[in-house]
Amino acid sequence: MQPRISVVIPLYNKERYIEQAVTSALHSQFPVHEVIVVDDGSTDDGPRRVSAVGDPRVRLITQPNSGVSAARNRGIREATGDYIAFLDGDDIWTPEYLPGIVNLIARFPRSGIFATRFFYFRDDGFRQVPRLWRIKATTHPQQIDRFFEIWSRSIFFCTCSVVIPLRILRDFGIYFPEGEQCGEDQDVWFRIAEHWPIGYLAQPLVGYRQGVSGSLSSAYPEDFLPYVQRLRARYHSNTIPKKHRKGVSRLLSLRQLSIARTLLLCGQRRRAIKLLYDPSCLRVPRFWLRLFLAAHLPAFLGRHLIPSE
Repeated sequence: MQPRISVVIPLYNKERYIEQAVTSALHSQFPVHEVIVVDDGSTDDGPRRVSAVGDPRVRLITQPNSGVSAARNRGIREATGDYIAFLDGDDIWTPEYLPGIVNLIARFPRSGIFATRFFYFRDDGFRQVPRLWRIKATTHPQQIDRFFEIWSRSIFFCTCSVVIPLRILRDFGIYFPEGEQCGEDQDVWFRIAEHWPIGYLAQPLVGYRQGVSGSLSSAYPEDFLPYVQRLRARYHSNTIPKKHRKGVSRLLSLRQLSIARTLLLCGQRRRAIKLLYDPSCLRVPRFWLRLFLAAHLPAFLGRHLIPSE
């Protein structure tokens, strides 16, 4: 049987782009089972524009503003398909995206995540495809077993290029943590990737729009974000499978170094040095060395050593 794919789109004040997002899902070369748009308390014309699409596969659900995680979780609970595909209200799919996903499902049915590469784009015509690390840039489907080793070096998919079996989300209670503003999607990927492989296609078939006012962007925290704290707790309690421990360890070290970098940029040198003297930071030696030197040189010299990312 062909997989039934439910598309979940959280919507909050994206009237300018929501029609394009919904249309990109409906015009896929593989037909979607349904498109569930969860209006999270929008104050613009976005919900009306969704209703005006006029396709019976589109369902508009409204709720008070509760955040993107609550909107996605509502979509998961309302879905009637076999798989959940996530799409944000200002992003797009190419027509070839879902056929690629369906091929992955057929090739790697035991995977917990099916995903493709993506590209960044802007309204001014900018387009960029992120580089891959130890993943072959091929048109052939592949299975990724050591997610964390790769993720600690490069992000090779985004929220809108991910499809997950609905049974995994519901049966194992894996939902987006509500009330968190950053990393809530990675929390879901981490919990799934710890126990299931990933079916992956290295073709950039999803567009991640940049430069949209009101969109969530990467933050530079001065402490571990909640999703990292939970990953660290699982690591120290030895619940992370053995094959993932090296990758998780490197990922945690990288997050700690990123915090040290933020502290240095904010002038909080003592707090940064305390983090840099943690031996675990040596798992990312080049990043650590630049920050270590920056922390011990005079500020006007050390600032030039701090990596830009």
